[in-house]
Amino acid sequence: MRRALSAVVVSTVVGAGLIFGGSGAVADDEPAPVTTLADALASAAADGATDAAALAASTSLPATGPGSLTVDASGAVQATVTFASRPDVATLDAVAAIATLETVHGFSAAVTVVADPQRLPELAALPGVVGVAPVLAPATSVANSAAATDPAAEAAGPGIRLAAEDSCRAFGVDADEPLRSALARETFDVDGTGVTVGIISDSYESGAARATTPAEEIAAGLLPGPGNPCGYTSPVEVLVESTSGGDEGRGMAQLVHGVAPGSRLLFASGNGGTNAMADSIIALADAGADIIVDDLGYAEEPRFQQGLISAAITEVQNRGVAYYSAVGNDNATGHPRTPSAGKPIAAWQTMSYRPIACPEWVEGPADATSWDCLDFDPGETSDPTDTLSYSRAVHPGFVLSWGEAVYDVTTALSLQVYSSASGEPELIAGSEVFSSWIPNALVSVDAEGPAYDEVDLVVVRDTSAGEVGTPAVWIGNWAGAGALTTREHNETVGDDLVGAAAFGHAADGSTIGVAAADWRTPTLPESYSSPGPGTILFEPMNAFEPVPSAALPAPLVVAGPEVASVDGNRTSFFGQLSEDGVYRFFGTSAAAPNAAAVHALAAEYAPGLRAGEVTEALLVTARAMENPFPAYRTDAEVFGAGLVDANALLEQLPPRAVAGLEAEALSPTSIAVSWDAVAGATAYRVEVLAGDAVLHDVELDAEVTATTFDALTAESSYTVRVTAIGASAYGPAASVDVSTPRPAVPGTTPAAPTVAELGSTPAPGLVATPATVAAGGTVTVTGLPSREYVYGWFFSDPTALGWAWTGADGAATVTVPASVPAGAHRLAFRAEDGTLLGWVALQVTAAAPAPVPAPAVALARTGQDTDLAPVALWAAAGLLVGAGLTVAAARRRAASRP
Repeated sequence: MRRALSAVVVSTVVGAGLIFGGSGAVADDEPAPVTTLADALASAAADGATDAAALAASTSLPATGPGSLTVDASGAVQATVTFASRPDVATLDAVAAIATLETVHGFSAAVTVVADPQRLPELAALPGVVGVAPVLAPATSVANSAAATDPAAEAAGPGIRLAAEDSCRAFGVDADEPLRSALARETFDVDGTGVTVGIISDSYESGAARATTPAEEIAAGLLPGPGNPCGYTSPVEVLVESTSGGDEGRGMAQLVHGVAPGSRLLFASGNGGTNAMADSIIALADAGADIIVDDLGYAEEPRFQQGLISAAITEVQNRGVAYYSAVGNDNATGHPRTPSAGKPIAAWQTMSYRPIACPEWVEGPADATSWDCLDFDPGETSDPTDTLSYSRAVHPGFVLSWGEAVYDVTTALSLQVYSSASGEPELIAGSEVFSSWIPNALVSVDAEGPAYDEVDLVVVRDTSAGEVGTPAVWIGNWAGAGALTTREHNETVGDDLVGAAAFGHAADGSTIGVAAADWRTPTLPESYSSPGPGTILFEPMNAFEPVPSAALPAPLVVAGPEVASVDGNRTSFFGQLSEDGVYRFFGTSAAAPNAAAVHALAAEYAPGLRAGEVTEALLVTARAMENPFPAYRTDAEVFGAGLVDANALLEQLPPRAVAGLEAEALSPTSIAVSWDAVAGATAYRVEVLAGDAVLHDVELDAEVTATTFDALTAESSYTVRVTAIGASAYGPAASVDVSTPRPAVPGTTPAAPTVAELGSTPAPGLVATPATVAAGGTVTVTGLPSREYVYGWFFSDPTALGWAWTGADGAATVTVPASVPAGAHRLAFRAEDGTLLGWVALQVTAAAPAPVPAPAVALARTGQDTDLAPVALWAAAGLLVGAGLTVAAARRRAASRP
């Protein structure tokens, strides 16, 4: 059962922009090349391993399930190739010459391939490659529960049937009562309509046979789609699917649809590695998701830094998307009559590696010349082991994560599992480093070999390179936590923290982590629900370049779960099958979608609120719960703010946006506004805006649903905004646009200005365009009062031009009468009240000659050539025009006389 241990030695080549595992050379005085999981698989394949079982047996990975390899029938493995920058076409061609190129990732500088394990080193050696890591299966947060079935709730027995004659669903929604979501739907008339929820899990419909099909679930009212008897006919939209998985995503969709049946549902598989899951997060946001919920966790997610998945979550949150995650089912509480009784013991952490000499029986890492061990004892004595006992023989698994930044891993740590069942400690498993740039390793006891009811954990540090670091160390359970009964080092002392089982994106502050409580006992957290806190030591990981992130000035402690929701809900096919054939979905995987669905109800009710505002209200209104181990973990670390309460949440939010808002112009300077009353409103705020400027802002009593505004400007556009004021200071507002009309043309004619009124100086600011115009043409004068009627006059001889509207720019356009003689003139204007606004000089030229129309009747034949007749006519017309010019010239001479 012994396995060769891998040296977890990482060398960072910062200047070249590469981390060892790529094409950079290693100097003679640098550590030996790191042996990664890809190296181990290449070696195993070279030795004849050709299938998943044989490849897994060559490593410390589980053969199946979470943490296992993805291997096809030919023995090729799925792997991620990470680059120093986004690969160009030539680089992709080079990859495709070695392996089958599956995916070029959008959110990271990486691709996923399927490759012969023996060729993985060839991929790692390509120029620009940071490293190669086989894709491991994620863990979902589904759990089994020992809770007894409820005969009254499950008397209907197995299969799909209507819960009641008046129900359009096959069975009720178990989350409705403890989360008070049915009450919220009825009281506030919401069902999630208009809100899109995106779901990430393993698969939706992988093709494997299930107890029910999606079509049957739609017909039973458990999923939306054509034929849904409740009227929710828009089907779940599957953006990314996986051919492997338990269709947990469809089980989650049933839960969301139960609480928020009007919501649009999207699904994207998170299988395929952290890069693939990050892409799915972005894809859901691109498709319009307002809320995303996931229940996946990867063993390579760092404990002490926000990793790649967290970076994608932050990206969509910056777009306004709310994000919920299952916090995990990895807690274990010490059994009665053991030294660990009542204590959370599923994880162990210290903030600094404490080196001591290893016992003689500890096997050093491969190729190492010197090593030491971690001291698990924080006191005066030392202990190189942490002994874990189980209630039954199990094949345990563990994740080791240490406090170094992604892309800056320089310490060589490995986790070893020993058994003393035969007397002398025997090595049964040693951890595998995922890749050279991630400070994580996974170890799993071979499921094909013996099971163990007690194991010893040893952390070994390779000191061959000389100078070594003392980073923080965290060890969490990956498998077997449910059977854990006692732990040797079981109490938090100083910097040693025991029981903080949550890790990855669900516990690093990037998302709303959701704890679980049984729907029948909703104030008591499930025994397996992972508590916090999380510890963050570095700035978030860079998703696109292999650049190490800076250390934080001080550790950032994240409590753990943000809130709790309920699990154990009935589905048609997914979850734990009870003796009477009813499927019940247990785990934080069920709690998280229920919480996300409650958020959807709130988002419909208050669409003007940002996602963070709804979440804040959800946390504030959560109900109190019972902490099962208050002496060891705070309430916030166990269940966050408490149990989600949908009705209290919607009561906390402002009333929904005003409906029926209308605005109409009463006159050129006034408008009338009306709207429908909003239940629960205590007042209304009504605003009139011109662009972004608020011209009027009044607050009216809740009984008033109409008002008027005057002193507005004619022929202008306004926006009217009405907000229903409730318990909160913020709220959604309804708005409508309205325009005032131009007033009627005045019915009076003002007196013509006198020469004395005009004076000798034109009005400053008045400009005529053009300054020279032909009689009968138009001229525009600017500098006049805006949006008013003005009356124009031509001088010397006063000639009335009539009323003109100035418009928003204070410009009026008038027509020069054709009778106005050519020469210099003054163009004057009066306001509607008779005020003289001034005059502007204008040069008038003679009117352009009008074309002579063709004769209306045909000429009589004279015997001469008819083609000459039109010439004669135009000649006659020319004489008439010439005479007209002579008359005009005479008039100009007369006008110029004193």
